[in-house]
Amino acid sequence: MNGPLNNPLKNKALTTNKPPKVWGKGPVRIFNSELDCYILEDGTPVLNKGKMMKAIGRAWKGASRSERPNFIGAKNLQPFIRPELDEKLKGIEFSDGGTVISGYHADILPLVCDVYLEARTAGVLTRNQNIIAQNCEILVRAFARVGITALIYEQLGYEKHKHPEALRLLIESYLAEEVRKWAKEFPDELFFQMDRLYGNPKTNSRNRPLYYAKFLRKYIYDPIEKGEVLSVLDQKNPKNEKGARKNRHHSLLNQEKGLPILRSQIWQIVALLKTSAGKPQFERAYARLMGKDHQISFLHE
Repeated sequence: MNGPLNNPLKNKALTTNKPPKVWGKGPVRIFNSELDCYILEDGTPVLNKGKMMKAIGRAWKGASRSERPNFIGAKNLQPFIRPELDEKLKGIEFSDGGTVISGYHADILPLVCDVYLEARTAGVLTRNQNIIAQNCEILVRAFARVGITALIYEQLGYEKHKHPEALRLLIESYLAEEVRKWAKEFPDELFFQMDRLYGNPKTNSRNRPLYYAKFLRKYIYDPIEKGEVLSVLDQKNPKNEKGARKNRHHSLLNQEKGLPILRSQIWQIVALLKTSAGKPQFERAYARLMGKDHQISFLHE
């Protein structure tokens, strides 16, 4: 190779700062979109920068009105952008067959969706942006059921063929390094709707029936990474001889990933409860949300 790369001192510096290499790549289907995705040798899932707008259904029109990229550059979105997203916007450089490519960590996509959804809640979106927010809502629901990292791992075959620890690392990425102090994560509205669904008088934390805990496990925790997160939480926070746990499961989840996904799942279930007259209707709505075949007994209609 010609030029400055032949300088031994510079070569040494470049060796220590080489961009990570690609382990695998390919299109990953998310609903009606196919995104160009990569998995780096260390397991990092990456999205192609140029295809980010395709993921949320935003057309390549107009220039960004801020210093941020076009898909998040509109002025009315800026108040909803948090430091975590700004950090992801710095991007990742990696090597694919000697070519250096720029991409984003896959975790950026749920964060971008959150911006549009929060802006919609605040009532500041334009007509076209509201369409994007609808796409983002669909994506967020998908990520609550199967995280985007797991989706890329599964479709590109990373778990099976390269990294036997990949699933464990993925699940542990949801967990807090230290158990957080207790904080209320399950809103009163959830239990109000559960009381209505089951025909119970208003309950509180001291007198809720045991089957409420089973409800939370089945409809809140179990959909996250197909039950793998719940399984690890059960191991890290086991029952004692009296059947009680030392901590609440959610106190083991981290702020960066675990809790946002949990909260997303909680509010999806609250929305389904609000629109369901009874348990059979709720189960049908839940089955549609999760994309499962679900048979309802007519004896319970």
